[in-house]
Amino acid sequence: MESFKEYIENGDNSMKKEKYMDAIRSYTTVYNSISEDSDEKAEVCYKLSQSYFALEPKNIENPMKYAQESLKIHENLKEDDMKVLDFVNMGYINLNSGKRDQSLKYFEDAIVLSEKIKDIQLMAMANNAKAEALSSLKSKYNDAMAIYDKVIAMTEKSNDWDNYFEAIYGKLNIMRNRDLNEAFEMGKRALDKIDQIMNTIKTKKEKREFKSSLGYVYDITSGIAMELENIDDAMKIAARSKDQS
Repeated sequence: MESFKEYIENGDNSMKKEKYMDAIRSYTTVYNSISEDSDEKAEVCYKLSQSYFALEPKNIENPMKYAQESLKIHENLKEDDMKVLDFVNMGYINLNSGKRDQSLKYFEDAIVLSEKIKDIQLMAMANNAKAEALSSLKSKYNDAMAIYDKVIAMTEKSNDWDNYFEAIYGKLNIMRNRDLNEAFEMGKRALDKIDQIMNTIKTKKEKREFKSSLGYVYDITSGIAMELENIDDAMKIAARSKDQS
Protein backbone atom coordinates (compact mmCIF):
# COMPACT_ATOMS: atom_id res chain seq x y z
CA MET A 1 0.00 0.00 0.00
CA GLU A 2 1.25 3.47 -0.87
CA SER A 3 2.29 5.75 1.95
CA PHE A 4 0.39 8.89 2.91
CA LYS A 5 3.14 10.94 1.29
CA GLU A 6 2.58 9.18 -2.02
CA TYR A 7 -1.15 9.79 -1.84
CA ILE A 8 -0.51 13.49 -1.20
CA GLU A 9 1.93 13.63 -4.12
CA ASN A 10 -0.60 11.89 -6.35
CA GLY A 11 -3.23 14.41 -5.30
CA ASP A 12 -0.90 17.32 -5.96
CA ASN A 13 -0.06 15.96 -9.42
CA SER A 14 -3.74 15.50 -10.20
CA MET A 15 -4.41 19.12 -9.19
CA LYS A 16 -1.68 20.31 -11.57
CA LYS A 17 -3.32 18.30 -14.36
CA GLU A 18 -6.75 19.73 -13.38
CA LYS A 19 -8.00 16.21 -12.56
CA TYR A 20 -9.85 17.43 -9.50
CA MET A 21 -11.88 14.31 -8.68
CA ASP A 22 -8.70 12.22 -8.75
CA ALA A 23 -7.09 14.73 -6.38
CA ILE A 24 -10.08 14.56 -4.04
CA ARG A 25 -9.90 10.76 -3.96
CA SER A 26 -6.19 10.82 -3.09
CA TYR A 27 -6.55 13.46 -0.39
CA THR A 28 -9.66 11.78 1.05
CA THR A 29 -7.74 8.53 1.50
CA VAL A 30 -5.26 10.37 3.71
CA TYR A 31 -7.99 12.34 5.50
CA ASN A 32 -9.88 9.16 6.45
CA SER A 33 -6.69 7.60 7.81
CA ILE A 34 -5.80 10.36 10.28
CA SER A 35 -7.95 10.47 13.37
CA GLU A 36 -6.12 12.98 15.58
CA ASP A 37 -5.58 16.69 15.04
CA SER A 38 -2.19 17.22 13.46
CA ASP A 39 -0.38 19.40 10.96
CA GLU A 40 -0.74 16.58 8.45
CA LYS A 41 -4.53 16.46 8.84
CA ALA A 42 -4.78 20.25 8.61
CA GLU A 43 -2.70 20.17 5.43
CA VAL A 44 -4.93 17.59 3.78
CA CYS A 45 -8.03 19.55 4.86
CA TYR A 46 -6.56 22.62 3.17
CA LYS A 47 -5.87 20.63 0.01
CA LEU A 48 -9.37 19.14 0.01
CA SER A 49 -10.77 22.64 0.36
CA GLN A 50 -8.77 23.77 -2.66
CA SER A 51 -9.60 20.75 -4.80
CA TYR A 52 -13.34 20.88 -4.09
CA PHE A 53 -13.36 24.57 -4.92
CA ALA A 54 -11.50 23.95 -8.19
CA LEU A 55 -14.09 21.29 -9.05
CA GLU A 56 -17.15 23.45 -8.28
CA PRO A 57 -16.28 27.12 -7.71
CA LYS A 58 -19.91 28.14 -7.21
CA ASN A 59 -20.61 25.49 -4.58
CA ILE A 60 -18.62 26.45 -1.50
CA GLU A 61 -20.13 23.96 0.96
CA ASN A 62 -17.30 21.43 0.80
CA PRO A 63 -14.50 23.97 0.28
CA MET A 64 -15.62 25.87 3.38
CA LYS A 65 -16.21 22.68 5.38
CA TYR A 66 -12.60 21.56 5.00
CA ALA A 67 -11.19 25.08 5.27
CA GLN A 68 -12.99 25.53 8.59
CA GLU A 69 -11.75 22.15 9.81
CA SER A 70 -8.19 23.18 8.95
CA LEU A 71 -8.72 26.38 10.92
CA LYS A 72 -10.09 24.48 13.92
CA ILE A 73 -7.09 22.15 13.94
CA HIS A 74 -4.67 25.06 13.80
CA GLU A 75 -6.58 26.73 16.64
CA ASN A 76 -6.21 23.58 18.74
CA LEU A 77 -2.52 23.38 17.89
CA LYS A 78 -2.13 27.11 18.65
CA GLU A 79 -0.56 27.81 15.25
CA ASP A 80 -1.51 31.40 14.55
CA ASP A 81 0.60 31.69 11.41
CA MET A 82 -1.29 28.80 9.82
CA LYS A 83 -4.60 30.30 10.93
CA VAL A 84 -3.75 33.38 8.86
CA LEU A 85 -3.41 31.16 5.79
CA ASP A 86 -6.76 29.53 6.61
CA PHE A 87 -8.46 32.93 6.81
CA VAL A 88 -6.93 33.94 3.47
CA ASN A 89 -8.05 30.66 1.92
CA MET A 90 -11.63 31.13 3.12
CA GLY A 91 -11.53 34.72 1.93
CA TYR A 92 -10.58 33.69 -1.59
CA ILE A 93 -13.17 30.91 -1.66
CA ASN A 94 -15.84 33.52 -0.94
CA LEU A 95 -14.36 36.18 -3.21
CA ASN A 96 -14.05 33.90 -6.22
CA SER A 97 -17.60 32.65 -5.75
CA GLY A 98 -18.99 36.19 -5.74
CA LYS A 99 -19.32 36.74 -1.98
CA ARG A 100 -17.13 39.85 -1.70
CA ASP A 101 -18.44 41.17 1.61
CA GLN A 102 -17.88 37.83 3.35
CA SER A 103 -14.42 37.54 1.80
CA LEU A 104 -13.45 40.93 3.23
CA LYS A 105 -14.34 39.73 6.73
CA TYR A 106 -11.97 36.78 6.41
CA PHE A 107 -9.21 38.92 4.92
CA GLU A 108 -9.59 41.39 7.78
CA ASP A 109 -9.33 38.52 10.28
CA ALA A 110 -6.11 37.49 8.54
CA ILE A 111 -4.73 41.03 8.73
CA VAL A 112 -5.53 41.42 12.43
CA LEU A 113 -3.95 38.09 13.33
CA SER A 114 -0.85 38.61 11.17
CA GLU A 115 -0.31 41.99 12.82
CA LYS A 116 -0.73 40.39 16.24
CA ILE A 117 2.04 37.87 15.56
CA LYS A 118 4.11 40.51 13.71
CA ASP A 119 4.70 38.37 10.62
CA ILE A 120 5.52 40.84 7.82
CA GLN A 121 5.14 38.34 5.00
CA LEU A 122 1.71 37.21 6.18
CA MET A 123 0.68 40.83 6.75
CA ALA A 124 1.59 41.62 3.15
CA MET A 125 -0.25 38.57 1.83
CA ALA A 126 -3.41 39.35 3.79
CA ASN A 127 -3.37 43.02 2.78
CA ASN A 128 -2.88 42.11 -0.88
CA ALA A 129 -5.89 39.82 -0.63
CA LYS A 130 -8.04 42.56 0.90
CA ALA A 131 -6.93 45.05 -1.76
CA GLU A 132 -7.80 42.55 -4.49
CA ALA A 133 -11.30 42.18 -3.06
CA LEU A 134 -11.74 45.95 -2.86
CA SER A 135 -10.43 46.51 -6.37
CA SER A 136 -13.40 44.65 -7.81
CA LEU A 137 -15.41 47.81 -7.05
CA LYS A 138 -14.58 51.07 -8.84
CA SER A 139 -15.78 52.98 -5.80
CA LYS A 140 -13.05 51.27 -3.75
CA TYR A 141 -10.15 51.80 -6.17
CA ASN A 142 -8.55 54.47 -3.98
CA ASP A 143 -8.78 52.27 -0.88
CA ALA A 144 -7.23 49.36 -2.75
CA MET A 145 -4.43 51.53 -4.14
CA ALA A 146 -3.59 52.79 -0.65
CA ILE A 147 -3.32 49.22 0.63
CA TYR A 148 -1.15 48.18 -2.31
CA ASP A 149 1.16 51.14 -1.63
CA LYS A 150 1.41 50.04 2.00
CA VAL A 151 2.34 46.52 0.93
CA ILE A 152 4.91 47.77 -1.57
CA ALA A 153 6.59 49.85 1.13
CA MET A 154 6.75 47.03 3.69
CA THR A 155 7.83 44.32 1.24
CA GLU A 156 10.56 46.39 -0.38
CA LYS A 157 12.15 46.78 3.04
CA SER A 158 11.93 43.05 3.75
CA ASN A 159 12.85 41.90 0.22
CA ASP A 160 9.58 39.98 -0.01
CA TRP A 161 9.44 40.20 -3.79
CA ASP A 162 6.53 37.78 -4.23
CA ASN A 163 4.13 40.02 -2.32
CA TYR A 164 5.83 43.16 -3.65
CA PHE A 165 5.08 42.32 -7.26
CA GLU A 166 1.62 40.99 -6.39
CA ALA A 167 0.89 44.50 -5.11
CA ILE A 168 2.41 46.05 -8.24
CA TYR A 169 0.22 43.79 -10.36
CA GLY A 170 -2.85 44.85 -8.40
CA LYS A 171 -2.04 48.51 -8.97
CA LEU A 172 -1.46 47.88 -12.68
CA ASN A 173 -4.90 46.31 -13.02
CA ILE A 174 -6.52 49.35 -11.43
CA MET A 175 -4.48 51.86 -13.45
CA ARG A 176 -5.28 49.93 -16.61
CA ASN A 177 -8.92 50.94 -16.07
CA ARG A 178 -8.03 54.52 -15.17
CA ASP A 179 -5.17 55.69 -17.38
CA LEU A 180 -3.49 53.37 -19.88
CA ASN A 181 -0.49 55.64 -20.38
CA GLU A 182 0.21 55.90 -16.66
CA ALA A 183 -0.32 52.14 -16.33
CA PHE A 184 2.25 51.54 -19.06
CA GLU A 185 4.81 53.79 -17.37
CA MET A 186 4.17 51.98 -14.08
CA GLY A 187 4.64 48.64 -15.80
CA LYS A 188 7.95 49.70 -17.33
CA ARG A 189 9.19 50.84 -13.92
CA ALA A 190 8.23 47.43 -12.52
CA LEU A 191 10.25 45.69 -15.25
CA ASP A 192 13.24 47.92 -14.45
CA LYS A 193 12.85 46.92 -10.80
CA ILE A 194 12.98 43.26 -11.81
CA ASP A 195 16.24 43.90 -13.67
CA GLN A 196 17.62 45.75 -10.66
CA ILE A 197 16.84 42.83 -8.35
CA MET A 198 18.25 40.32 -10.81
CA ASN A 199 21.58 42.14 -10.70
CA THR A 200 21.83 41.13 -7.04
CA ILE A 201 21.19 37.44 -7.76
CA LYS A 202 24.35 35.40 -8.19
CA THR A 203 23.49 32.23 -10.11
CA LYS A 204 21.93 31.96 -13.56
CA LYS A 205 19.50 29.34 -12.31
CA GLU A 206 18.17 31.61 -9.56
CA LYS A 207 17.91 34.50 -12.01
CA ARG A 208 15.99 32.32 -14.44
CA GLU A 209 13.61 31.11 -11.74
CA PHE A 210 13.09 34.63 -10.41
CA LYS A 211 12.25 36.09 -13.81
CA SER A 212 10.04 33.12 -14.69
CA SER A 213 8.02 33.57 -11.49
CA LEU A 214 7.25 37.15 -12.54
CA GLY A 215 6.10 36.41 -16.06
CA TYR A 216 2.69 37.87 -15.22
CA VAL A 217 4.26 41.35 -14.79
CA TYR A 218 5.72 41.17 -18.31
CA ASP A 219 2.41 39.85 -19.66
CA ILE A 220 0.28 42.65 -18.23
CA THR A 221 2.75 45.35 -19.29
CA SER A 222 2.93 43.90 -22.79
CA GLY A 223 -0.86 43.72 -22.86
CA ILE A 224 -1.15 47.37 -21.89
CA ALA A 225 1.29 48.28 -24.68
CA MET A 226 -0.92 46.40 -27.14
CA GLU A 227 -3.98 48.31 -25.93
CA LEU A 228 -2.06 51.51 -26.60
CA GLU A 229 -1.21 50.10 -30.04
CA ASN A 230 2.50 50.23 -29.17
CA ILE A 231 3.26 47.04 -31.08
CA ASP A 232 7.03 47.56 -31.04
CA ASP A 233 7.06 48.08 -27.26
CA ALA A 234 4.89 45.02 -26.73
CA MET A 235 7.28 42.89 -28.79
CA LYS A 236 10.32 44.26 -26.96
CA ILE A 237 8.74 43.45 -23.59
CA ALA A 238 7.92 39.93 -24.75
CA ALA A 239 11.55 39.47 -25.85
CA ARG A 240 12.77 41.02 -22.61
CA SER A 241 10.82 38.45 -20.59
CA LYS A 242 12.76 35.65 -22.30
CA ASP A 243 16.19 37.26 -21.93
CA GLN A 244 18.07 35.32 -19.25
CA SER A 245 21.21 37.46 -19.23
